[in-house]
Amino acid sequence: MFRFRTFAFMALGLAISSTVSCSAIFAPKDDVQRCGSGSDCDSTGDNRYIAQCVFDPDNLDLDTSKVEKICVAAFSSNVGCDPESSLMNEQVGMFFAELEGGGPFYSPMGMTCADLGGVKGCPPVGGACVAGLELDVDTNICGDGSGTVYSPSTYGGQDVLDQYCRSFFCDESFVCDTDVSKCVLCDPDKPFGEGGCGELYVAGEKSCIYQDADTLKSACAAPDSNSEAAEFGCEP
Repeated sequence: MFRFRTFAFMALGLAISSTVSCSAIFAPKDDVQRCGSGSDCDSTGDNRYIAQCVFDPDNLDLDTSKVEKICVAAFSSNVGCDPESSLMNEQVGMFFAELEGGGPFYSPMGMTCADLGGVKGCPPVGGACVAGLELDVDTNICGDGSGTVYSPSTYGGQDVLDQYCRSFFCDESFVCDTDVSKCVLCDPDKPFGEGGCGELYVAGEKSCIYQDADTLKSACAAPDSNSEAAEFGCEP
């Protein structure tokens, strides 16, 4: 069982290393587990996390020979999202098989951008988007001005991989960085599909592949998250 009393938890946001994302570490309390190295830390008991032995970010210059570090739970950086991997959820392979056949989930009721015009996630018609939307000049896609709306015509399958990562970590902030085929916290400064933030829109609506926040939370398999437990908003 995961020892909540012995770990200092880290929220999302601040990276303490180049490979694991986390946030501010709580000040040590008497029941926080001390350590000299990661091997001294108990297992987290949750597949989403790994145990790390670190100093508080405000005290990184402390002498390790005089002051012990503390054990913290950090998001695992080793969760793969390569669609060709045999370790991936069976549904991922089924989605990608359908993509090769045209991806019917990208054309609900047979409707496409050609039929709908400048709606969210589609190119403009006559240089214009529908009322309330604006053109993203970098993608030539109509969006809401957030710069996080993308089209499956360019990024088909990215929603499948991102939802896989979201489902594993039970968190909408996760995406699949296809450069390294790993699940990571999205970074707004990185390109979409390479660790950047964003979502695919189909016929003006968010891709059905994604689960909404409430469904994602209720379907969370943690602490036993695994590739087979990943769930999607619609079926392949």
